[in-house]
Amino acid sequence: MPLPNSPLIHRRFEAHHRPVVEGSMTVRVRLSRPVEGGTRDKTTGVTSFDADKTLWEGDASLRANPGGTPQAQADRVVALGAYLLRMPADAPALHVRDVVDVLGDVSDPSLAGVRLRLVDVPRSGLSWQRVAGADIEQPINRREL
Repeated sequence: MPLPNSPLIHRRFEAHHRPVVEGSMTVRVRLSRPVEGGTRDKTTGVTSFDADKTLWEGDASLRANPGGTPQAQADRVVALGAYLLRMPADAPALHVRDVVDVLGDVSDPSLAGVRLRLVDVPRSGLSWQRVAGADIEQPINRREL
């Protein structure tokens, strides 16, 4: 029990924990956002889109999320993502449908070079990291070599 008039959480709590968390981020990733809208060719009927806009590139943490199946929360089905992505707090704000390309080595070799799409961006009180749930955009066993 803290003393009266003393804060429950120490004022240097974040300064202590942030380097530890960022030290565990060892996977190189690129965060990009799909461009809204496209150009439709009226003769062929094909819509073409510009390349995704790159927002950030740096180190992150990626691991399997064992609770990654959709769940009902407050009368709504929430997709949590098969993978949990953690990025430093100075990375841009994450949005659902953002794309993350895995550029570096991962503990799971089948994830190297994989493209993930963010499906859940929970709002958390942790000010030293950004967390998101992600799914593989194209299944590993269906990727063309």
